Amino acid sequence: MARALALPRPFRRAEGGGLWNHFVFWTVATLVLLPTGFLIVGSFSTARLPTEFSLDQMGWANHIKVWTDPVTWGLFYNTFVYVGGSTAFGITVAAVLAWLVERSDMPGKIWIYAGVPLTLAVPGLLQSMAWVLLLSPRSGFINRFLIDTLGLDAAPVDIYSLGGMIFVEGLRLVPTAFLMLVPLLRAMDPALEEAAAVSGARPARAVRRVTLGLMAPGLVAVVIYQAMTALEVFEVPGVLGLPANIHVFSTQIYAILQTVELPAVGEANALAMLYLLIAIVAIYFYSRMIGRAERFSVITGKGYRPRPVALGRWRHVCLALVFVFLILSVILPFLVLLYVSFLPVLQPPSLEAFRAMSFEQYREIFTYDRFRQTFTNTLLMVFVAATATTVLSFLISLVVVRSKFFARRLLDQIAFIPHAIPGIVMGIAFLWLYLLVDQKLGTGFFGSIWSIAIGFTVAFIAYGTRSMNAAILQVHHDLEEAATTSGAPPWRVMIRIFVPLMLPTFAGVWIWVVLLTVRVAGMPLVLFEGPDNEVLAVLIWYMWDEGDIEAVGAIGAMLMASLLLLTLGVRFLGFGRGPAQN
Repeated sequence: MARALALPRPFRRAEGGGLWNHFVFWTVATLVLLPTGFLIVGSFSTARLPTEFSLDQMGWANHIKVWTDPVTWGLFYNTFVYVGGSTAFGITVAAVLAWLVERSDMPGKIWIYAGVPLTLAVPGLLQSMAWVLLLSPRSGFINRFLIDTLGLDAAPVDIYSLGGMIFVEGLRLVPTAFLMLVPLLRAMDPALEEAAAVSGARPARAVRRVTLGLMAPGLVAVVIYQAMTALEVFEVPGVLGLPANIHVFSTQIYAILQTVELPAVGEANALAMLYLLIAIVAIYFYSRMIGRAERFSVITGKGYRPRPVALGRWRHVCLALVFVFLILSVILPFLVLLYVSFLPVLQPPSLEAFRAMSFEQYREIFTYDRFRQTFTNTLLMVFVAATATTVLSFLISLVVVRSKFFARRLLDQIAFIPHAIPGIVMGIAFLWLYLLVDQKLGTGFFGSIWSIAIGFTVAFIAYGTRSMNAAILQVHHDLEEAATTSGAPPWRVMIRIFVPLMLPTFAGVWIWVVLLTVRVAGMPLVLFEGPDNEVLAVLIWYMWDEGDIEAVGAIGAMLMASLLLLTLGVRFLGFGRGPAQN
């Protein structure tokens, strides 16, 4: 009978308990539940600051004010339109791309499969800024060109709008939705589609009535997941919505915390509770849809190959549309930031502008003390967060998958809780925790790089544990038992057999967390304190706000190039298969 992985003697399980299992459980419970508890309690606190918190100052005042404020209902409308529009746009584009790659005879499918996920290398902060440079009503390059060329009185496109936010966020949602939809199309037996074709159904009707019907549970799950992603994003509405006073939940919370007067932290907590409630409801329906997926399963044999749909004269048109997406989501934002980085002052493309180009911005950045400090802080934060997330996720999954610990399922659920908590809300939760700890212990931990790294670690363990659980399940007990029977001590079994088999997963989780950590600005903006603890996302945000556009272009171009190389690293490590070869 297979037995659990043998851990070092002090940590071995004993009748479902054991020091090791309890240590992991209470560490995770403290990291997740303690800040979440302060978030909930803080929403009832009438104190102006967390450091003034006391049980005597508790009540419903914050919730009443938030619920009865007409601004809140405007937030509901803006958030609903923004999330719904960007989700619909992003998933529609992703579904078309996935269908073209898996079910059509479009040329160059393997390159498209490799290219679409590369758009993950574009942080939302930089993508939004690039589109401002292109479509700002007053100075956007495209708008200025159209006004001058066509003699228009006003800019034809205003990126500072709900429509602009939906467009940019929709582009950002495409790569993840694409990666989620491709396996659904690949695993689905095409026999029913072919039967519909034999019965005389047109391709469009077969796709609508058969393909989409079989994909319904998975498709709904993808829609819910992507809607949750759009709901928690701060960067796009922050860059495009705040200047036009178009608020969604995430930007309103940030605006409350950034007031010149003493911030109403309790009101921010109360608003965050509404935000959190929406996310939890979405998580619930997402789990329900995942649980029902087997009702729509179509199990196939080994030898089937779906017959690709012949696009005919549309083959090259579809290929061109794919390249349009890549241009809009990656190439154009990168080129805009690269162009701006060489300018002495911001100006539309012209012969004079190209003549004035130089590397001055790059020289200034690398001799700028603030940038060097920020770059060092970012490297430290990214390394600590990625390493801690990978190690902690592995330890959690060991207990969940390889032990008989009585609370292993509860541990798995606790580790998944941060997935339902948007980044800026998680930042508020840790804000309360750190300020109260500093007040009681005088540690000065709030605002440090370590505090931000811990926040990111907790935020990303939900992703890490999902990956680790699946990987550990694939390592059969027989390998460990064979080594133990040969006389290998438990620590040697772990180091020589188990860890090497898990290395691809370790590398994948580590690199993925690096990508996510560098891209996110919401949590660092809430938790950082002073220029000595800035990270790149915060520096870019404030440079943009102060009008130092050329420096933002230089930093952004370098950051995008670095993230592109990391994303290519993930692809070359083999995380995800290419499209089915027909």
